[in-house]
Amino acid sequence: MKGADTGRRIEVEVEPSQLRERLRRALEEGYDHFIGINVVDYPRAGVMEVYYFVESVQRGGELLVVKLRVPRENPALDSVSDIYPLAEYQEIEAHEFFGLDFRGNGSLRKWILDENWEGPPPLRKDVDTRKFVLETYYGGQRYERPKQEKSLQEVVE
Repeated sequence: MKGADTGRRIEVEVEPSQLRERLRRALEEGYDHFIGINVVDYPRAGVMEVYYFVESVQRGGELLVVKLRVPRENPALDSVSDIYPLAEYQEIEAHEFFGLDFRGNGSLRKWILDENWEGPPPLRKDVDTRKFVLETYYGGQRYERPKQEKSLQEVVE
């Protein structure tokens, strides 16, 4: 495990198999405030980087960032929602928008996307969401917005 201390922010990189243990230890060390999960997609490299952010109020707001990489093909991680309950909804969001599977999270479902969304995870960089929506929902038709008669500046004045 390698890490960097950047003042009030500590970054640690772990293997996916070490994630649960590292976050369990973080909670024991006083990082009791779960902030969120971020995902960065790297199609050319064939990986996604997943960042977990937890904060310690006891340590004056010190932030711990736990970073790991998963393969883009069938990306899966163990859920940490039993360690940090607020992670449940962040995992649902990452599942919905990036296609990550969180083993042990029984709540993975469509939450933000429309129920009729049957397409690929829309925030993956190799997905042309606009093209998919136009072809799937509008039969390839593009509807232009009507031209504004006045500019925003004219309306404000």
